[in-house]
Amino acid sequence: MGTTVLLRSRSARALAVATVAVALVGLVSAVVDGLDVVLDYGAPLLAMGLLGWAAFWMPYVEVSDGEVVVRNTLRTVHVPWPAIESVEGRYGLRLVTAYGSVTAWAASAPGGRQRARVEQSEAAALVEARLAELRAAGYLDERRLEGPRLRTAWHGPIIAALVLLAVATVVLPLLT
Repeated sequence: MGTTVLLRSRSARALAVATVAVALVGLVSAVVDGLDVVLDYGAPLLAMGLLGWAAFWMPYVEVSDGEVVVRNTLRTVHVPWPAIESVEGRYGLRLVTAYGSVTAWAASAPGGRQRARVEQSEAAALVEARLAELRAAGYLDERRLEGPRLRTAWHGPIIAALVLLAVATVVLPLLT
């Protein structure tokens, strides 16, 4: 029926670039100042850069005929169309499903005036339009849920790296 659309927040991507740049400048400064400074500040600076990248660069919302994929900082959730009961977009994108709510980190919220006029976000409007098209075409007439829960994939390497950097932030300064 429709094309696959990938939505990412441009302002969030700018924040990602700024966060990673600050972390890199801090790391270069720490290296110049010596090993003690690297041990004290290297891990938290790396954690800041990784978290900035994971929280602001990676998230997206993908809308296709088969499902809505919501990739957030720590996990990706696949939401099939039959599971969606309603769409809320005043503060970004929130999918109310038969399994519970899914909030998209990557969906930009409407501006203040738009929000005051109760306008939907771009992502919510897109999801609602595609949902209406699928319903009008009869694809969702016999709504059947695919399983006992939504398909979710945790971002294990990012979580592990953040935990490792958190431990290093506490332990490495004790070595100096």
